[in-house]
Amino acid sequence: MRVIAILGRVLDPSGIVVNRRAGRIFINREEYILPPADRCALEAAMRIKDATGCQVVALPRAPFPDDDVLRQALAVGADRAIYLDGHGLDRADDAFMASVLAAAIERLGGADLVLTGATTLDTGWVQLGPRLAEILNWPQILDAWQVTVRDDAAAVQAVVRSDGGYAVVEADMPALLTLVPGALRLRYPNGARLINVYRGVGPVAEALERWEVDALLSERRRPVLEHRGQEFPPERERGVRVRGTPAEMAQIVAEALRQRSGAMGRITPAAR
Repeated sequence: MRVIAILGRVLDPSGIVVNRRAGRIFINREEYILPPADRCALEAAMRIKDATGCQVVALPRAPFPDDDVLRQALAVGADRAIYLDGHGLDRADDAFMASVLAAAIERLGGADLVLTGATTLDTGWVQLGPRLAEILNWPQILDAWQVTVRDDAAAVQAVVRSDGGYAVVEADMPALLTLVPGALRLRYPNGARLINVYRGVGPVAEALERWEVDALLSERRRPVLEHRGQEFPPERERGVRVRGTPAEMAQIVAEALRQRSGAMGRITPAAR
């Protein structure tokens, strides 16, 4: 049985300061952490490993400049971690990464369960899990609080919110589940594994692999990335404050609308 935990990383909010007077955001300490939802997904994978003895593989949810997050997963107890690198990953979105992760899962020989965070801490995106489930054509359970595998390993059960309470939902395996932040508390890493994985010694250090994205995606499956730049809406025009009685203010508004409609009526068809 193989369980895959898809993990991301975000800037540590404790190192970010917002200066309201200056209208700026200052990053006093640039340190990255596992997002809360992804921490829950990793802990859920480790609890399933404790119960079933399955293999846990860590994959990145986005392109990383380093492999620190994956080393943290190995220190906690993951069996393998795969760092993805390649051309175009610097502009990868959730649609691209879903295709990359699907190809990585196929190269691994498939999986029985994929766990990831329900939302990201920085952007709040919730697309990766559902997109990946659609590509794999797997059942999906979103916003789970607790995950367990049935004794016969044929289905997975999850606790989700339902009408102000909780309900148990079951899906046949293979399946994909997303965990909500705060559902589980990630265990502390093993001291020896933590030291070895960062020193690069022992079997745990050899469990960190590097795969090239170009070798995963065929020409048929490779998404086309096009950088279109940035566009911003025009600056919003400030309104005019009117005073007077309700009848007087209504008259002013009606006159302003009449003038605007008259100006729009003078636009020629060619100009439209």
